[in-house]
Amino acid sequence: MVRKLFKIFIFLAIIGLAFYFSFNMVIVSLVHNKKEVSTPDVIGKSLYKAVEDLSREGFGLKLEGEETNQNVPAGTILRQNPTAGMIVREGKVIKVTISRGGEIIYVPDLVGQSIRSADIALRTSTLVMGEVTKKYSAVFDRDIILSQDISAGTKVDKDSVVNLVVSDGKPPEGTVLMPNFINKSIQEVSEWSLQTGINLNIKKEDASEFKSDVIVSQYPEPDIDITGFNTIYITVSQGQEEQ
Repeated sequence: MVRKLFKIFIFLAIIGLAFYFSFNMVIVSLVHNKKEVSTPDVIGKSLYKAVEDLSREGFGLKLEGEETNQNVPAGTILRQNPTAGMIVREGKVIKVTISRGGEIIYVPDLVGQSIRSADIALRTSTLVMGEVTKKYSAVFDRDIILSQDISAGTKVDKDSVVNLVVSDGKPPEGTVLMPNFINKSIQEVSEWSLQTGINLNIKKEDASEFKSDVIVSQYPEPDIDITGFNTIYITVSQGQEEQ
């Protein structure tokens, strides 16, 4: 009985080995029957176009990864494997890495902040503080940001440089800087005019968002050196009763 079972086992083993080798030969034969072709170049193409081109030439495509790239639009192929021009079997799957585009950052509002606070805000936003220019100010204390060369809320690339103008404190004696008169009363501006000897050119305008008889615009802008000026220009809100 044992001998009979052993013979059956040997018989089944032989059949199994025969099937394995036959199947293996068929697979190898099928692989080697495929044509040898050169891999096309898909770098710089959109993912959609690459899929279209590769499928037309009998290749497959597999997305292997994405990378941030400031200079290449999102969805564009950065690398491929195998590389273009390699001889491979028809039907080969080409692995690609695409760009996810540049990282967009919104510039923070730095005006009115200290240099230290502005530096922290820029670093937190992955931006870089650039040139810092100092300027006398009648509006802001020393070391407070007066202006920035990229406006708050502007979309920029990561690591963009933001240049700043910083207050150097009150001007020396004899220098007259334009105050910030916006939202101030016409009476306050008139008193300043009498003290400085600078004339006012007054224009009235309907400005419903402002109270009556307050300044809605001015020229020059605040902190401009107006030493030697004879006249400044202001626009005053006009009350409903004056219309």
